[in-house]
Amino acid sequence: MSAFRSVVAVAAVAGACAWIAARGCATSTHTEQRGPREVATTTLLGRGVSYVFDPKAGKIVVKTHDGSFDREIDVALVLDGVPRPLEIARAPIRTQEGELGLPMHFDFHDALASGSLAFRLDPSSDALLATLSVFALAEPGADTPESWGEHSIALRMELPAMANRAFVSGVGELSDLGVVSGSILSIEGQSRALAVVSSHGSLQVEGISEEPSAPGAPMRIAVTSPAERVVASHRILTDLRVVLAADSAAIWGLAHQVAGDVTAKVKGIVTGTHERAQVFGLDAEDAPQLVVTAGGDGRFAVDAPKSVVRWYAALDASRTSAVTAFVPGTPWDLRLDVAPGGELRVRIVDADTAGPLTARLIVHGIDGTLDPSFGPDYRASGAGPLVDALRGEVKTPLPAGRYRVAATKGIEWSIDAKTVDVLPGTSTSIELAPRHVVPTPGFIGCDLHVHARPSFDSPVLPEDRVLSLVAAGIDFAVPSEHNIVGDYAPALATLGFTHDLATVNGVEVTTYNPRFGHFGVFPYPPKTKVPPYRATSPAALFAAARRGDPSRILQVNHPRLPMAIGYFEVYHFDANTPRAPPGMRLDFDSIEVYNGYDLARPERVDAVMRDWFGLLNQGRRYVATGSSDSHRIQYQWAGYPRTMVNVGPSTSPLDPLAVVASLKAGHAFVTSGPMIELSLAGASPGDEVTTTADPLPLKLRIRAAPWIDVTSVELLVGGKVVQSISVSPSATKLGPELGSLEEAEQRTVRLDVARSLEVGGENTWVVVVVRGTRRLDDVLPFMPVQPMAFTNPVWITRDKARRRPALPRR
Repeated sequence: MSAFRSVVAVAAVAGACAWIAARGCATSTHTEQRGPREVATTTLLGRGVSYVFDPKAGKIVVKTHDGSFDREIDVALVLDGVPRPLEIARAPIRTQEGELGLPMHFDFHDALASGSLAFRLDPSSDALLATLSVFALAEPGADTPESWGEHSIALRMELPAMANRAFVSGVGELSDLGVVSGSILSIEGQSRALAVVSSHGSLQVEGISEEPSAPGAPMRIAVTSPAERVVASHRILTDLRVVLAADSAAIWGLAHQVAGDVTAKVKGIVTGTHERAQVFGLDAEDAPQLVVTAGGDGRFAVDAPKSVVRWYAALDASRTSAVTAFVPGTPWDLRLDVAPGGELRVRIVDADTAGPLTARLIVHGIDGTLDPSFGPDYRASGAGPLVDALRGEVKTPLPAGRYRVAATKGIEWSIDAKTVDVLPGTSTSIELAPRHVVPTPGFIGCDLHVHARPSFDSPVLPEDRVLSLVAAGIDFAVPSEHNIVGDYAPALATLGFTHDLATVNGVEVTTYNPRFGHFGVFPYPPKTKVPPYRATSPAALFAAARRGDPSRILQVNHPRLPMAIGYFEVYHFDANTPRAPPGMRLDFDSIEVYNGYDLARPERVDAVMRDWFGLLNQGRRYVATGSSDSHRIQYQWAGYPRTMVNVGPSTSPLDPLAVVASLKAGHAFVTSGPMIELSLAGASPGDEVTTTADPLPLKLRIRAAPWIDVTSVELLVGGKVVQSISVSPSATKLGPELGSLEEAEQRTVRLDVARSLEVGGENTWVVVVVRGTRRLDDVLPFMPVQPMAFTNPVWITRDKARRRPALPRR
């Protein structure tokens, strides 16, 4: 089911539709018989393409006259950032000058506006122009028209990615990193290319992964026009424009034409290969703006804006040309050579044991050299510029150039890096030696929510997922596949990692019809029916999740994720009220406060943290966790964030059920970088201290690897900050860690204090929150993360007789 078919509901449209021909395009109205109901559809006919709008389904079907292309596009509104159904007014559809006008009403909950959605076919390009027009009256009782409110509106379309080859100007190829912004979305299929633009500015584009209607269905893409602020007594416009072309070269000229951009011709040839290369156009800041596929003879031609001034061609990681300056309109051919380069050999070892180290290799082009791409974003053996080295050995061809080659094992390790020059026809060998410089005695790193196949929205093989976890320094992981019990045991045995990664079986119960959230359940027996997820309720799901094993953990995953995915969001839950909304259950064990989709959105983590604090203040002792929710390899890395669980003195092999028990007791902290050692009156996170003393003695030590920033520490009592500590920021440090291991470990201490903490005379709880300012993507590509960590509570009980019992979780 697509992301919007479940929400796009269109009111009945009264009146008949009279269609006219205009400017070389024709319009028509017809009725299709679909079972017992009749559905009115309207068609815009161009020279080579038709656009069929179905008001009841809220979709557009795009078809070429020769039958080579046939795709559906779902349409929705976005009011105040939230997709909403189309609400078409009960009035005749207007047609004038070849334009289809759909009267609409817009409900902003606290105010109403009116307007129209107009579809028009541009005869010169066969493009569909969809324009949303809004007119808002002043609110009742408002003093001025400008006081109508801070509301916004946009137009959204969702469409299939066709061969999963989608490109966004300013970003590059689309991944599942989240919402990106760019001027043009281009989607290339085997027979046609399609583009979406807006004349009002940059688009927001997002890859949508939902349960496919059929196995192997391609990823869907949601594209949203620029959001416009609604102002009373003003006409507000925003639009999306859809254009179709025969191939990638032709689509860019048409896309820029309908966007109103000025372009000039670029003609050229790719040499050094008999294969069809891709040619990329970059702006002066090296942001990718377009991509075209050269012909079998190596030649290409494209209309490009004059801001696209740098070009290169690529076959694969080992076959890229040098970046060449070339201004569109230059009257000679652009020549790009992709002749073979050299070879890079890397050995990764533990600096202190000299043994081979499973780690992640990062190859970054410098001094004008481009980053290589070792493969698609879902393969651990090569995903973009990343390679997860199974036994610390990597051998790969590379284009000639200069590179920074780095090895990382996750947040407890240093990053070793070297600069290498790769010359044509030569082999370059280096050794990298990270060190385990952040000691975490008694703690293990856990990723409790991570995806691979058979999850419908992840193409990562279980073997690749396991390798990515070990390369990130994760010690314990839960396969959380959608509505299927995940099992890493076969992959661990295949890779020889049975002693490197502990695991239990798990499932992410992903509800729909109705949707009310995603829930992690572990450990969950294999070959056991998963809890009900379709046409169910929280009460039924929770009861089934706990059946048969009281030690099992039931976790609310990403509770504030929008689009009817987050449990708290769906129920409009307010953690500061004493009771939950009707139908909502609160008898779960843990809350995923820090989810990998929010790595670049600390404000969303803070919002969930406030929910958690509110529940703790009600006496509900939920455990906070953090997990990657990773669906790929290249983006949203596995192990970021992670939950560090205190399992006590190390034992080998690690007992997975002991990990679950310690986690359920709250003996854990959550982090994307900093490490926290907290003792309050001799107690650690998850413990309860019964005392009348005040203040209480506190010991706190914060550690971080040399490449991770720490700038502030907050001590919270009952959710309120009572002490703030500034930490001097540190510059990024890559390369060998010198001296003894003890000396290297000591350098990771960013804060070490012993002080008193006043907690008051009431029963309460204490949490520590640590933050950094500098983002991790200066060393980890695609990871725009400001480091963050926080503990679970230390519970303070003043008098057991006065201890407020935990409220019933209903």
